[in-house]
Amino acid sequence: MPRLLLLLACGFAFGIAAPGCGGTTQGGKAAAHPSTAPSGDAIGAEHDADLAGAQGRTEELTDASSLERLKERLALASLSGVRLNLAARSFGPGLGDVLAGAATLEGVVALDVSDNGLGPDGVKALVASPHLAALRQLDLGGNDIDDRGVDALGSSGRFSTLKVLNLSGNGIGLDGVRALAASPLLEGVRSLDLSMNPIGPDGARALAASPHLTHLHSLFLLGCDIGTSGAAALAGASGLRGLAVLALSGNAIGDAGARSLADTPTLGALETLDVSANGIADDGANALAASPHLSRVRALEVFGNDFGPAGADALKRRFGSALKL
Repeated sequence: MPRLLLLLACGFAFGIAAPGCGGTTQGGKAAAHPSTAPSGDAIGAEHDADLAGAQGRTEELTDASSLERLKERLALASLSGVRLNLAARSFGPGLGDVLAGAATLEGVVALDVSDNGLGPDGVKALVASPHLAALRQLDLGGNDIDDRGVDALGSSGRFSTLKVLNLSGNGIGLDGVRALAASPLLEGVRSLDLSMNPIGPDGARALAASPHLTHLHSLFLLGCDIGTSGAAALAGASGLRGLAVLALSGNAIGDAGARSLADTPTLGALETLDVSANGIADDGANALAASPHLSRVRALEVFGNDFGPAGADALKRRFGSALKL
């Protein structure tokens, strides 16, 4: 399912104008992924490019309507320093082989192959490429790569320069997120989008325990079924002390999850927090409003929750114009 539909199905994602259902690049695809999540600049393509250090000319090769034509175009293209956007072209698993064999990708700094039906086999071919050493931004959202694809990515031993990674809407479960959390691939990643993957509470715990996320700036977990205990695990994750953007829309964290986020000094660097559509009532709203640790928050997304006027008023008094109701 295209990520835009996934995002709409999820319900409330900070300013749908952000890229992908999670938080990555999107050169030009205004509503495709939750770079998506929080509203405003924090989740736009420019934001991701800043994090990745991957500013540059965008090339889309729109005249390449088949894999054969794409192969021909890539062979002749000058792509050094380029952000290559091949999103939503339905090329299928064969796209991985074509890209893996393209030596002209040596200097590409950002690659968007979201919504192409790559599947696990396509990703396995792609990550074996010796030509992507300069890549700083990779968008694999909406490709049904499942646990096998993410395991191949994490164990590839490549992509040491990667800063922004979007894996939203890929059918990744607990095994996949555990493999990813254990991978040194994440060492330099600053923005990670796993939205719309059924990782569950244990998946959130795996991420919280990862020793490789100490440089993470933005984490997008919209619609991941992490629940109350998953939110608590993230709140207590010492490796996430530098996190500035956290998107947890549609995870049923409830009042207890909201209290966990409000009570932890670990997330004191947060500037954008999305807890929309989480079943948060007045108790949770009051906890967020009274938190001594959310002083840096400049955008708080709370759409579609269960608190009444009293909870809303408490949030308005505390967060003012930063509140998105």
